Amino acid sequence: MAVIESYRNVRVIAKKTLALIEEQGIQPTPHNYAIWFEYLQETNPDLTRALNQLLAKNGKYSENMGVELFKLFFTRDKEGQVVQETNHMVQKSMDNVMGDLKRTTADFSSYGKQLNDFALKAEGMNGQDLQDIISEIVSQTNSMSDNTSSLHKGLDGASREIAELKRRLQYVQREAYTDALTGIPNRKSFDAVLSKEIATARENQSSLCLLMADIDHFKQFNDLHGHTFGDQVIKLVASTLAKGIEKNALAARYGGEEFSVILPATDLADAVNLANDLRMAIAAKRLIQRSTKKDVGKITMSFGVTAYALSEGPTAFINRADQALYIAKNSGRNCVKHLQSSINL
Repeated sequence: MAVIESYRNVRVIAKKTLALIEEQGIQPTPHNYAIWFEYLQETNPDLTRALNQLLAKNGKYSENMGVELFKLFFTRDKEGQVVQETNHMVQKSMDNVMGDLKRTTADFSSYGKQLNDFALKAEGMNGQDLQDIISEIVSQTNSMSDNTSSLHKGLDGASREIAELKRRLQYVQREAYTDALTGIPNRKSFDAVLSKEIATARENQSSLCLLMADIDHFKQFNDLHGHTFGDQVIKLVASTLAKGIEKNALAARYGGEEFSVILPATDLADAVNLANDLRMAIAAKRLIQRSTKKDVGKITMSFGVTAYALSEGPTAFINRADQALYIAKNSGRNCVKHLQSSINL
């Protein structure tokens, strides 16, 4: 039932997207369709905010605007570019060090040969010639010392460069797995962690639970109080969820006003209890609009909970939690509903 309803919503939004593109005279490119479909679906508040700001600033949607928005929200070009640049710079740094090392090795070989030649020439020489040879040896030795010092400096510099590149790469990768608005893990991080925890549950035959949660009536709330205040609500929910779970669990922003919590080594009863604790913690928050200092009441959330069945894949696991969430929202909202798998629970 939830899947059918989801398909219906997608069809409605698709029709609205095509109508808007035609009405506004926007080029019907895949990029523009993706941007406006997501905008009308209201599942990406960061895109919504960015597009609204650009429209307010420029007055009209343009192709350049579409290209920039698509690069920012629909591709991983930035992450891939930084990874590629980092690999190139590491390779360049290593090439420089290897070049210094080869030159120094060649110099050492030449230095050894020269010392051997000096030793052979020194036999039977008079005092002046011997002094000249000794002076040449000293000069060559000083040159080798300088070369060795340069190699050490090169190695130290390369070490610092590579350490800095490593920090840069870690930052970009961390950014790619973090939701820009809330600072908690994003959908990409959720997918990666869920796959890992499913593998662990299978290997250890251990329990694993999943919570899917959605802010009740968020669209109406957003329309009434504005997107900026809506963003603050999303940030408050994210913070409350992240603080209300154990370190081995993960709270992520799944999309829009929907959140998910992965609970390793947790049985279904404990997961339901935790979901209720989180629901009450969020409902206890009072919302004050900063601009007017007005108390606008509270927000509530609906939760769907399920436990992992060891033979299933992540899609079935997520869908069952989502179905439980759908039941919660159709049961009056601000409640927790759970579903058991028919496989092994």
